[in-house]
Amino acid sequence: MKPAMPDGAPAATEAIKTWLQPLQPVLDPGGRIDWTRLTSVAERLDRALRRYPVGPDLPAGTERSGRLRMIRQDLARHVDTTGEPDVFQVLTQFMCGYCDIDLRDTTGLGHGRLIARHGSPQTKRRWIPRLLAGDLAGIAVTEPHGGSRPAEARTCAVAGSDGTWTVTGRKTWISRLTEAAVFLLFFRAPDGQLVAAAVDASEPGMVRQPIPPTGLAGWTWGVLDLDAVKVQPEEVLHGQGMGLLREHFAEYRPLVTATALGGAAAVFDTVTARLSERKTIGDVHRLRDSALITLGRTHVQLATALLGAVMASQLAEGGHVDAELWGAATKAHGIDTANSATAELALLLGASGFRADCQTAKTRRDLSGLLFADGIHDSLYRTAGKQHTATKDTAGGITAVPAPRDQLNSVALTG
Repeated sequence: MKPAMPDGAPAATEAIKTWLQPLQPVLDPGGRIDWTRLTSVAERLDRALRRYPVGPDLPAGTERSGRLRMIRQDLARHVDTTGEPDVFQVLTQFMCGYCDIDLRDTTGLGHGRLIARHGSPQTKRRWIPRLLAGDLAGIAVTEPHGGSRPAEARTCAVAGSDGTWTVTGRKTWISRLTEAAVFLLFFRAPDGQLVAAAVDASEPGMVRQPIPPTGLAGWTWGVLDLDAVKVQPEEVLHGQGMGLLREHFAEYRPLVTATALGGAAAVFDTVTARLSERKTIGDVHRLRDSALITLGRTHVQLATALLGAVMASQLAEGGHVDAELWGAATKAHGIDTANSATAELALLLGASGFRADCQTAKTRRDLSGLLFADGIHDSLYRTAGKQHTATKDTAGGITAVPAPRDQLNSVALTG
C-alpha cells in the first residue's frame, strides 16, 4: 500500500485502488458512478499536485492558499463534477482528503450550491460561471454568541429608500476569509426573518480580521465585520434562512466527512507501508499483536464510516425526511472516528510521526479542526438525538429538511 506520488506524498489514484474499489459493490450498488471518470479526476488531481505541491513543509499563508487556488482552477479547466450524482462528489472528496485535507474545496461548487439551488436568475448568471471556473464561495453564519444557534442571529438588515438593504453585524470563525469571491451571508431581514444573500466579497463595508488556526490553515480564517454592507434585492436567496441552512448542510456534511476519512485513510496506508518496510529490511522480526489489532480495527472503522457518509449523501440527494439526522450523525461519527484512528496509528510511526513537517502530524491538526468546523460534533449528535426522541406531542417542533428544489445538472448550472 505504498503511495504512488514520486515524492512520497499520498496520491488520489492510490485512494481509489486501496480504499474505494474494494468497497465498490456497496458504495455503488446501482452502478450510478462512472468509475473511469472518477479515475480520470484522480489522475488530474495528482498531476495538479505535482505542479503545485502543498506538502506539510509548505507553511500556511499566501503561498499555500495561492497553490490551493491554482489546483482548484486547474481542475476546473478539465473537470466538472456538478453533473454527477452526489455520491461521486463524496468519493472525489475522499480522494482529495487522502492527498491533503486542505483540498476540501478542490472540486464542485461547495457552499455555492446554495446559489445554484436558490439564487435568482441574475445571481446564478453572475456567480455560477465563476465558481465553475475555480472561484470560491464562503459561508458566513456563525456569530460571537454561538454558532450552534443560527436562528438567534443578531446581524441584521435595514431597508433603504432605494429598495436595497444595508447589513451590519459580526460573523466569526469564517473560513476562506480572504480567498472567497462571494459570501453566502445569513442575517435578519428588516421584518426579522432569517434570510441568506449571495454578497460580493469585495463589497465595501466588509472588514476582515484573520486569526491563525492550529489546523485547517490552508485558507485564511477569522472574523468578518459588516458595516452597512449593501445587499441588492436579487442577491437574496429564495427561501427561509433556517430551511436553506438545513438543506444545504444535509448535503455538505457528507463531503466534509469523506474528506476527513480520506486523510485518515492516507495515515493508515503510510503506517502499513512503514511497518511492512521495517519488517522487510529486518528492523523488526515480527509485528506486535497490539499493532496488528490497531490496524485491523482502524481499517474497518474508517471503511464503515465512509459507507455512512455515502448513505447520508444519498438520503440528502433524494430529499429524505431523515437526511439532516444522518448528515449530522455521520459527520460527527466520521470526524470522531478519523481523529481516534489517526491518534492510534500515529503511535505506530514512532517519533517520526510527530515531526512538524510530517504529513501525519498535519493531518491530525486538520482533523482536530474538523471537530469544530461545520458544526461542533457534540451539537451534531444532539441534533440526531433530538430527532430520535421526538414524539407525536413534540414532533411539531422538528420539521423535515425541505426537499431540494431542483436536481443539480450541468445545463442548469451553466445557465
